[in-house]
Amino acid sequence: MTDTRGHQRGFSLLELMITLSVAAILLVIAVPSFRDLMHRNQVSAASNELLASVAYARTEAITRGQLVSMCPSTDNGATCAGGTTFESGWIVYTYPAGAASVGKDYDSAKSILLRTTTARAGVSVRAKSSTVITFGQQGQLKPTTPLVFATCYRGSSTGVGESTGTVPGTQLDVNGSGSVTSKSLAAGASCTPS
Repeated sequence: MTDTRGHQRGFSLLELMITLSVAAILLVIAVPSFRDLMHRNQVSAASNELLASVAYARTEAITRGQLVSMCPSTDNGATCAGGTTFESGWIVYTYPAGAASVGKDYDSAKSILLRTTTARAGVSVRAKSSTVITFGQQGQLKPTTPLVFATCYRGSSTGVGESTGTVPGTQLDVNGSGSVTSKSLAAGASCTPS
């Protein structure tokens, strides 16, 4: 029988260095891929939230049988901000029956706030038109001019994002009848709809 009490068990310095080198190589490969995955998730989440709000506004217009509007808001739903920039948030609202008109801004004293969406970090969400989005009683856009939105990753805290091969942007198209289609933007495509 052999006496093993005198032998130490564990890793040698060479084995430990090889293990750490392999781990470092794996991290160098994995971290950029994981970062791109997180950025794609930010773009997807913002685009899906915008899509959900558009669908909600259209559904509410049909259900209520009255006009329902949507506009960008920079103050957590207190007012419409105007413009084409939606990354600071947006609101969905309606007016009491008979009081609404197409493209009318949100008025906290007279409007009925249906949904508020807060700012989206790390993305730019831009619309083609700066008009207030309004859906009619049958779910159609009022006026029937199609809408285009682009959502892209933005590394800085301000400005328009960019669509890249690793983190493509998303475009939402809302046609005159109110139905929505979504597609990925090509690498280098503009994140400001025209």
